[in-house]
Amino acid sequence: MGLSLIEGFTKSLAMTVLSEIGDKTFFAAAILAMRHPRKLVLSGCLTALIVMTILSASLGWAAPNLVSRRWSHHLTTVLFFGFGLWSLWEGFTEEGEAEELKEVEAKLNADWKAETGSSKGDSKVIWHLI
Repeated sequence: MGLSLIEGFTKSLAMTVLSEIGDKTFFAAAILAMRHPRKLVLSGCLTALIVMTILSASLGWAAPNLVSRRWSHHLTTVLFFGFGLWSLWEGFTEEGEAEELKEVEAKLNADWKAETGSSKGDSKVIWHLI
């Protein structure tokens, strides 16, 4: 039993780390930590992680009792490919990202200008150097 516990822990840890690095929530937490107190952002992220872990572990425990292994395998395969295709579609179409990028750049330029008192042109030069 000890080996399966360690094996389950290491596999879940590896899957979580690999799937969360570069995820939207990862970047959202990083941006929030830049704008708000880090301890508050950390506590909020950890609380959300704990809640989602409890929900997913509960679903993982209950699902085999509610749905047969065969159907759950087919369902997860379809969902995996569906979400993968959806992500590819979003990546290739890039709908709305140009507008969001312009808004973020404008906000950053305004913040930079307010903090340093420099002109808009100076902040663009510095922003492009970063």
